[in-house]
Amino acid sequence: SAIIVTTPEISAVRDADRVVGLLEQHPLQEQPHLIINRIRQHMMKDGSVMDVDEITHHLGVELLGIVFDDDAVITTSNNGEPVVLQAENPAGQGYRDIARRLVGESVPLMEMKDEQQPSFWQKVSHWFHKG
Repeated sequence: SAIIVTTPEISAVRDADRVVGLLEQHPLQEQPHLIINRIRQHMMKDGSVMDVDEITHHLGVELLGIVFDDDAVITTSNNGEPVVLQAENPAGQGYRDIARRLVGESVPLMEMKDEQQPSFWQKVSHWFHKG
């Protein structure tokens, strides 16, 4: 089987569409699945990038899961800790849900919620602790 991973940018979806075309020329026993990575909800909401429904409709591939864009993916990786170990992290939850679906569990897709922007004091605190 094949898993196609794309991001919501138009150029990435076009590349994924080319991969879908190649897979159609060389059919597999199982249908390919799609992961949409690095989702930024505010950009989907304002139309800057394609939304999940547009991408899945355009590619015609079953959605395996979504992963939200999160700075914690980079920081935890740099610290040698997988983000999936952070129970409350949305990106980690996306990865865990995908893994569960791969082993046959029926797991609902995460809901798109409004992203909470950091407050002024959170930004100030971040700069002081950046050290």
